[in-house]
Amino acid sequence: MNRRSILRLGLLAAPAMVASHGAKAGDSPLMVGVHAGGPPFCFRKRGSYTGFDIDVWSEIASGIGRNWKTQQMEFDVLIPALQTRSLDVVVSQLFVKPARQKVIDFSESYYKSGLIAVTRVDNTTIHTASDLTGKTIGAETGTIGTAYIRENIKNATIAEMPSITEALLALEAGRTDAVVYDTPVLMYYAHTGGKGKVRVIKPDLEGRDVCVGFPKGSPLVAQANTQLAFMKKNGRLAALNEKWFGHTEE
Repeated sequence: MNRRSILRLGLLAAPAMVASHGAKAGDSPLMVGVHAGGPPFCFRKRGSYTGFDIDVWSEIASGIGRNWKTQQMEFDVLIPALQTRSLDVVVSQLFVKPARQKVIDFSESYYKSGLIAVTRVDNTTIHTASDLTGKTIGAETGTIGTAYIRENIKNATIAEMPSITEALLALEAGRTDAVVYDTPVLMYYAHTGGKGKVRVIKPDLEGRDVCVGFPKGSPLVAQANTQLAFMKKNGRLAALNEKWFGHTEE
């Protein structure tokens, strides 16, 4: 068994890593799986998890009157943990795709996201998405980006990394030609820590809905959808978009 396999098993068996978030007394806390891939969706700050995903779920949980605990995991074990009901919820910029819909349930969309690619600013061979053919492309293990490269970019070599941070470091070090990942994360990076180091490749690769994940048949789906509809109506979801992305959605 390799180190990654041991790590995954440990994560699945590990207790919650963050204290309960309050709600009405008497409820057993919901176990909420997250992957702290980096700003703006989920990341650690001053010892706790924060980000757009966390804020959205916090609003939902408050609305349905449930307390909860976060469980940090590698991204590719989150859905299996829902299937075994080790988790009650996954909030981790989770894209809807047919294969996932067969094994877990999704809430309504709370964000419109997608996939883009970035390369180094000094790369002279990649100008558009079509130039990714035959290149070595970094992606985070278990994500939609990995599947997209495999299915849509001809003759590409996929350099899978345990986190998007490691994928971006490999790109900056010249070990890969590009990175494919979620649009808002790479856009955020290109304008902050990666400014002057990487550039966004146009056009975007694809667009997708971001939703909350639940075990099949969970009654929480309907409850979450009611709260999301309320958040869209009262402007709270738009306010969270403005807070984290500087623009509103839906």
